[in-house]
Amino acid sequence: MNNEKNGFTAKDLITIGIFSVLLLLAMMLTGGPFSAVPTLTFYFPIGAAVLAGPIFMLFIAKVPKQGALIIVGAVLCILGTVTGMHWGLNFGFLISATLAGLIAGIGKFKSNVLNLIAYIVYCIGPMGTYFVFILNKESWVSFMLKKGTEQEYIDKMSEVATGSTIAIMIVGTIVVATLSGLLGLRLMRKQFVKAGIAA
Repeated sequence: MNNEKNGFTAKDLITIGIFSVLLLLAMMLTGGPFSAVPTLTFYFPIGAAVLAGPIFMLFIAKVPKQGALIIVGAVLCILGTVTGMHWGLNFGFLISATLAGLIAGIGKFKSNVLNLIAYIVYCIGPMGTYFVFILNKESWVSFMLKKGTEQEYIDKMSEVATGSTIAIMIVGTIVVATLSGLLGLRLMRKQFVKAGIAA
């Protein structure tokens, strides 16, 4: 697909929609179990980064155009808003996906290094809600209580909200995203290209 072509075709939009769902499913499959446990919820971004690397790399190979990742971020932001997720998470998706698209676009979506950095940045998005929790806990708690989160969950979450927990969340996410992204690049070279899935 010619990444110099302006605009999106109908096929592009369908592909973007499909991969938005795949990225969301990958995130929830491995990150969801962490968010369900208040003492482990800060590790949700780490879990969310596990499976999405190959999907992310295939996506930018299939739709190597500026704006594609912004649409993915917007879709995730909208879905998160509709399902009652904290706005920090939703806009974290949008901001990180936008930045990831800009970074990958610098190398015209063909630079392995920039694509890997883009994926790492993309994986930082889910941290948005936890950053809000740390910086403005009262606002975060008020929002989540209105959305139905139990006070007991918040209390247990608060007990483990230490500096070391946040450090593990950030470093762990970067490490796991790097490994998942590298796996995605490896699969692109050895499997996706051979199968004709990606050019």
